[in-house]
Amino acid sequence: MDYLTITSIRDRPAISILASVVAYGALYIVLRAVYRLFLHPLSAFPGPRLAAATSLWKAYYQCTGSFTHHLIDLHKIYGPVVRIQPHELHFQSTDAFFDIYNTKNRWDKDAALYHSFGEDESSFGYVSHLEAKERRDVLSKIFSPKAVEEAEHLILMKVNNFCAALTRQNAAGKPSDLLFAFRCVTMDVITYLCFGQSGNAVDEPDFHDPLIEAMHNSTALVPVFFHFKIIRKLIMGMPPEMAKKSAPETAGLINMQVLLKKQIDRHVNDPETLETLPHKTTIYHILLDPKSHKSRGPASAKSLYEESQALMFGGGDTTANVIMVGTFYLLKRPDLVQKLQDELREYWPDLVPGREPKLSVLEEMPFLNAVIKESLRIGPGIPSGLPRIIPAGGAVVDGNKVPAGTVVSTSSWFVHHDESIFPEPDVFKPERWQGEQAKELEKYLVPFSKGARMCLGFNLGWAELRMVFAHTYRKFDLELADESPRADHLPWRDVFGPNYQKPNLTVWMRPAKG
Repeated sequence: MDYLTITSIRDRPAISILASVVAYGALYIVLRAVYRLFLHPLSAFPGPRLAAATSLWKAYYQCTGSFTHHLIDLHKIYGPVVRIQPHELHFQSTDAFFDIYNTKNRWDKDAALYHSFGEDESSFGYVSHLEAKERRDVLSKIFSPKAVEEAEHLILMKVNNFCAALTRQNAAGKPSDLLFAFRCVTMDVITYLCFGQSGNAVDEPDFHDPLIEAMHNSTALVPVFFHFKIIRKLIMGMPPEMAKKSAPETAGLINMQVLLKKQIDRHVNDPETLETLPHKTTIYHILLDPKSHKSRGPASAKSLYEESQALMFGGGDTTANVIMVGTFYLLKRPDLVQKLQDELREYWPDLVPGREPKLSVLEEMPFLNAVIKESLRIGPGIPSGLPRIIPAGGAVVDGNKVPAGTVVSTSSWFVHHDESIFPEPDVFKPERWQGEQAKELEKYLVPFSKGARMCLGFNLGWAELRMVFAHTYRKFDLELADESPRADHLPWRDVFGPNYQKPNLTVWMRPAKG
């Protein structure tokens, strides 16, 4: 018997074992798919068969397209509830929204999504209700109505810096890219309030701040991070210099992360350095207070860093997007711009520095607030579903009995485009927020979600919206630049938040004469 024959015989057991493993693996996949399709507790719910059989169906549509737009089509086919993963249901109706997101529910978040952002130990990333509530109770010292009122002068300072930058841009003979310009001012506000310092993004040439651009570029990766955690760990685990070489477009974000970590380490190791910050209500003052958390000591450096990341992403893009979307639709209706500017001149007759109207005055302006509400309604906000896990004992969602352990979700996008509540939902109509019907509509305006886990910064968000809208339309006359989009709607892709497609909204910002 020659050597090759002996080797062949010796290898047969290994080949047989490998073949058995493959065969049993294939059998397991087939049996699991059969169970999910016909025997699973969710098997009676409608939806694509592949979605019921494998999570890869959702991964494909989220990573290659815009999932919210796909869901709109699916609900037209299958009805108000669709099974979108073996263990997940998506709901369309407004009733379902309020069944899932309300103050009575103590449902946990789905870790599969919320732990894909690298912010596990933050008010956003804590999946259990109890952990999140304790952190939110602490941070409310920064985001309460009283705290925002006390910070009004800080917000005004950043908004005035923004208006000065718009004036310089116009003097240089250039229009302003408002996708980035509005994000620069909201980022300057959130970083200064929360960290005691900001990068003065509004001063960057053409508002193309490296951090803002990097955040914009990185959002497209969110669906990939969600479904393929190994990719997220590889990218986020790289040393900073290697990461910048691998993805140069994210350099601004990586540099900010490095600075944040250094700042946090300095404050954690030497709390006396907190005295050097320009105000005393930063997250460092709040979260490093030994008495801040009831069940544990002050936040760790890791938790502080992840909370900082969550606040930057949550407090930067979302508010800016609303202002940009509102501006896009306003500029298509010169009569609305004129009406807004007339009201602003009535409440703010003189453009004298130091005599800007207080937030309390802006809150009383009916048409300004109608414009903001309609901008919040028609813009996508966070179009992606915010998944919650049905607790033990199950629950009823929109009349459907849903078993424990099921992931359920919907989003404000479906509420805000419910034709039975908002006729002509794709039409920008601020007047719908004025008159007798306006009060009834208020409960259906849910851009910050609802319930115990709603957006923590909604008071700050409203303050920024009122101040930036008011200063922009009182101090400037706006005109669409040639390179601006001319479509009826701003195209966007759902990547948890909206990722707006080019061309960006670009506008001539000419200082008003009085």
